[in-house]
Amino acid sequence: MWVGKALSGFAGRTCFYFYDGPFAGMKNVCFVLTVIWVAVVANSVFATDYHIDSQADFDKWKRHTFEAGDRVIFRNGKRFKGMFAPKGNGRKGAPIWIGAAGEGKRPRIDAQGKKSSGVFLQDPSFWEIDGLEITNTNGSDEDQGDLFGIHVVANQSEGVFEHLYISNCYIHDVNGKVAGKRRGGIHVHLKKLKKSIFHDLRITNNRIENVGGVGIGNTSSAAKVVFEKDSYETAYLWTDVYVADNFVNNTGRNCVIARWSKDAVYERNTLANSSRYDTGHSIFCFGTDGMKLQYNEAYGNVGPGDKDRGGFDADYNCVNTFIQYNYSHDNLWFCGIMKRPTWHVVIRYNLSVNDRQGIYFYGFDSERDARDVHIYNNTHFIGKEYQASVFPRGRTPVNSKFENNIFYFEGKGTWGKKQSGPGVAFRNNLYVGIKPHPDDASAVTEDPMFGSAGKAPCDIELTEMKELWGYQLRARSPAFQTGRKIKSNGGLTLDKEKASYSAPNLGAFGSR
Repeated sequence: MWVGKALSGFAGRTCFYFYDGPFAGMKNVCFVLTVIWVAVVANSVFATDYHIDSQADFDKWKRHTFEAGDRVIFRNGKRFKGMFAPKGNGRKGAPIWIGAAGEGKRPRIDAQGKKSSGVFLQDPSFWEIDGLEITNTNGSDEDQGDLFGIHVVANQSEGVFEHLYISNCYIHDVNGKVAGKRRGGIHVHLKKLKKSIFHDLRITNNRIENVGGVGIGNTSSAAKVVFEKDSYETAYLWTDVYVADNFVNNTGRNCVIARWSKDAVYERNTLANSSRYDTGHSIFCFGTDGMKLQYNEAYGNVGPGDKDRGGFDADYNCVNTFIQYNYSHDNLWFCGIMKRPTWHVVIRYNLSVNDRQGIYFYGFDSERDARDVHIYNNTHFIGKEYQASVFPRGRTPVNSKFENNIFYFEGKGTWGKKQSGPGVAFRNNLYVGIKPHPDDASAVTEDPMFGSAGKAPCDIELTEMKELWGYQLRARSPAFQTGRKIKSNGGLTLDKEKASYSAPNLGAFGSR
């Protein structure tokens, strides 16, 4: 016979003391079993559901320090005023979750232009935000300051801030009719810190519209991309960043800015009517290594200004950028390529339709340090109502190789004032409505025989892109299986047919 007494605490150490029997005086006999028991308790008993059903609940819990596994449940159909700025951190397997439940419309937080954001997280790890509606304006068109819908800031202590998921939120009417790169809809900022990153950041399935500033953006005070003569180094780039399936519409500046990450993926986002109150490409990357911008739709970036009015942009301070499988239409041009240091850019299998002034805009025109830009298997279609140039605004291409592209102008296209620059080569492209580039010794000038080209649908389904299949080639097309061989060609066309290495098509699509 023996009798034991358990003494436990939140530090995770529990000892058994035996007062009688053969184990009298011994400690920690069941330590392993006890640790397992403590873990189970931490994951179940100590996690709490907090229900936010009224303004009084909101005010009570808006600055509360929550624990791992807690759930903050806003009642659907309810509206709240102010800023929800909780504290604390979750942990692996037990994030803190902010979401909604109940019947009716999603719960709405109105920060009224009086608070910096509707939801604010400070130095967070293991947080998930899901299913909220957020506004932040006083109703005027005036500049109301640096306002956000959801704002995440790390600036207190060095470290890795991980597992931040923001999904299924509706963020609209933030600020007035204003621009600015570091305010807007959903922003994640790392400030003042020198040796810190975000890891496992996911921003997915959100709708963001009518916001002053940028729809989705991030910044870092620690990250670096440093170029030497023939090499580069990176430090403190964010890892496992994924931004997908968001609808961003009517922004004061860019729809999305993608900064300071390694091998990030931004895909299946709809980027509409960017930069209403300043110029800015719909989406651009900066300070990144291995960025993939893919399967996105960008349109409606038109307005005053002589720069930065395209759908996509390979900005400077970047290496190994892939702009692929995207759909650009009704912007001033398809893609910007900056000539300050940006190395190893691949632009492939994109469709550009009716981008009104042209196709490729080379920025910082006096610079020359864009290197190894490979532009291949893109389809460009310009309707007869537009007088567009391949290189608009008199910009000069540099260090770029154009292969297997289709340049189709229903009217008469032009090259622009400067159709070539140092390190530029054209090979095996197809031209209709524009004279072949003088350096293209293997130019094709026959009709590519699209299925039914000319339409530029909006807000398409981006998983399959079936609305664009009119730009597929007919089997007898002169663009069918007549392309140059491209090593590491990505493996797929825009319509997800196999991209042949030995006999690729011209343009972005497979055949009907």
